[in-house]
Amino acid sequence: MLFKQFKVDGLGCYSYLIGCPAHGTACVVDPERHVPHYIETAQENGLQITDVFDTHLHADHITGSAELAGRTGATIHVHPAIEADYPHEQVHEGQRFRFGAAELEVLETPGHTPNSVTLAVTDRGRSEEVFALLTGDLLFVGDVGRPDLAGEDQLEIQVRALYESLYMRLSRFPDWTEVYPAHGEGSLCGRGMSAKPMTTLGFERRNNPLMKGLPFEEFRRIMTTNFQVRPPNFAAIVDKNRLGPKLLSELVAFTELSTRQVENAVRQGARIVDTRTQTAFGAAFIPGSLNIGMTPSSVNWLGMVLDADNDIVIVADSTAVAREAAYQFRRVGYDRLIGYLGNGISSWALQGKSLNHLPQLTPASLKHVLGKYHDHVVLDVRTDAEWQTGHIEQALHVPISKLVKTGIDLDKQRHITTVCRSGYRSNIAGSFLKSLGYEHVFSLIGGMTAWDAAHRTI
Repeated sequence: MLFKQFKVDGLGCYSYLIGCPAHGTACVVDPERHVPHYIETAQENGLQITDVFDTHLHADHITGSAELAGRTGATIHVHPAIEADYPHEQVHEGQRFRFGAAELEVLETPGHTPNSVTLAVTDRGRSEEVFALLTGDLLFVGDVGRPDLAGEDQLEIQVRALYESLYMRLSRFPDWTEVYPAHGEGSLCGRGMSAKPMTTLGFERRNNPLMKGLPFEEFRRIMTTNFQVRPPNFAAIVDKNRLGPKLLSELVAFTELSTRQVENAVRQGARIVDTRTQTAFGAAFIPGSLNIGMTPSSVNWLGMVLDADNDIVIVADSTAVAREAAYQFRRVGYDRLIGYLGNGISSWALQGKSLNHLPQLTPASLKHVLGKYHDHVVLDVRTDAEWQTGHIEQALHVPISKLVKTGIDLDKQRHITTVCRSGYRSNIAGSFLKSLGYEHVFSLIGGMTAWDAAHRTI
């Protein structure tokens, strides 16, 4: 049989192609939205993709199930609790699917979501025993799925279901059974995932703190606290995945735009996402732009600050970077990407258009400012946990998720320096404040990492 794992860096999404070259059929489990690599791999191995499975209703990315079904004619399979509003067949406990020597058995394992399933994989060309579990977001390498995404009113039910799925539903499988999750390092669907792409049940039972025979009350205590902030766009992704996302071929074409076309789009409500580095953005940007620099986790930060229902124009250093940004942003449901500014920020400047600035302060400059101007506000936008590890003495702490949701109650003429760990989030926060009309905003270049290093010598 063929068993191949695929990964989306940044989001940490894992998906799987499983099939039997001798039989010529295959399935894909938890596909991402961009699907050519599954089709190409199948074709290279003489396989036809006939079926697609989603182990649960995904909240952090758009499923590629509909995309794959549209291109291959495959049948989509999901749990009935998803209440999917697109062509599909329901899966149930104990159901089995054969692809030549490869067999998948469905196990209902709620907890991360009420609709989660695990797929037990057998290679009947070698053995009648299950060799691997595709655990979706039930069990990760070094972690387990967060139970809070279904909503606060479902948390107690989900925690109990998660415990029973981990400790009882998986108990029939021996320690040597391999575990292949739907997410790894970088995902917001857990808290402490390893960078390793797979594990075994035995290793997790011995080394995963949440699998080491915890009494339920202790498990409950841990699983009801200290989750990473859920980006606001998660709810929109869930809705799109339940209804059935649009095919990529149905989306508005992503094209080059002139300065006049960008101005017209902004007048009609479009938002500008500037993907350049912190220093390049700080030097000059189009008023109202949000700075989401290109990193593997850019999509998570975009989801934190901008609703996917907005028309979006991208500013980038090149056409290639702009198209890569669109490729990544569409993974998480940003379907209204109407284009990018041709020739980047230089074309805007050459037309004599208005530009704004987000000055980047060094630690030495910020220390000088704080010594001279006692009303200067240091706005620390890190998480609560980061704040507790140490912070600038007079700083105001407002995590970026709260800042975006509620704003800050400060006069828009106040001088503010935003601070995070590295300078990436502080530029997002600074650009957000500038878009709200705060005129005197700065960003600490290098963030608290630079401040702590410099503070020993300043």
